[in-house]
Amino acid sequence: MVTKLYIVRHCQSAGNAGGRFQGRFDGPVNEQGEKQLELLALRFRNEKLDAIYSSPLIRAYRTAEAINKYHGLPIHKDDGLLEIDVGEMENKLLTDIGREYPQLAHDWDQAPDQCRFPGGETMGQVYRRVQDTIRRIIGENEGKTVAVATHGGFIKNLNAWVEYGSIEGLRKGKVFGNTSVSVLLCEDGSLRWESTDDQSHLPEELRKAPMQYSFHTEAL
Repeated sequence: MVTKLYIVRHCQSAGNAGGRFQGRFDGPVNEQGEKQLELLALRFRNEKLDAIYSSPLIRAYRTAEAINKYHGLPIHKDDGLLEIDVGEMENKLLTDIGREYPQLAHDWDQAPDQCRFPGGETMGQVYRRVQDTIRRIIGENEGKTVAVATHGGFIKNLNAWVEYGSIEGLRKGKVFGNTSVSVLLCEDGSLRWESTDDQSHLPEELRKAPMQYSFHTEAL
């Protein structure tokens, strides 16, 4: 029995475009994000879906609504799918973080698995939350096809688990693009990617290149 999860990163938000470390800051979708959502809805128009789960943050929930446009399914808000809780660093400019938190900025760039966000989560806590959440969603939907709308930090931890088998995989993984679609299969308790970071529904001008970013380049 195979369970299929479409793992979808949220559309672009104002924070993504503004170079901010959003974390759980619940900012609005920007104009480019709205265009991405229209095309994402068409991407899923003819896909078979049994359930849809979403982080409760606006940028992810709007993404789930776009996935659901032609399906009419209930959307399950799930706190387990939230972005990393970055505590007192939430919604700060990346360049400010690099200056105000030099040790954390160094860890983020060189050893993200060791990050501890002041007033927020440790990366180890995030990694375990990602595992627990994905296992639970699979357990609730065995043999079904599920869409999951979530965040870049969540997906990067998920990829470290699936692709590399440990949290140290964060040092190798990339950030998937806004509204990118990745297909995760679970069979006999084993997880594997069928595809990752598919942005084929977007024209080039609406894509955001996936990259291993630092506090001086790009936001979650």
